[in-house]
Amino acid sequence: MNTLRSIALAGVILIVGLLLVGIQQYRVIALRGEVAIETKAKTDALAANVESQATITTLRAEAARNIAYQADLNNRLKASEQKALKARKDFEDLKRKSPAVRKWADQPLPDGLRGKPASTGKDNNGKARTP
Repeated sequence: MNTLRSIALAGVILIVGLLLVGIQQYRVIALRGEVAIETKAKTDALAANVESQATITTLRAEAARNIAYQADLNNRLKASEQKALKARKDFEDLKRKSPAVRKWADQPLPDGLRGKPASTGKDNNGKARTP
């Protein structure tokens, strides 16, 4: 009976050992799967980070271009305002100093522009006026 007991005990130990090895193998397979998932997540995160860095670089370059463009527009605006101011000043000087403009300005306004009815070249009784 001792032998039978020993064989049964060896069988139980063998079964328990096989169960322990099986459980450990299952854990190893599960951990490998988790490691694969984590590795893929890490790779995806690194790729997203590289793409984000490229986007940030592009946006910074665009912002720098916009700042330079805005500065150029401001300079052009100032130059245009200075040109307009000079043109107004030149025009005012021309109005005061130009003989042709002064001669034209000295002419009397037509009757229609002075608030009087425009003359038709006839008197009130319908006869032609003689100057």
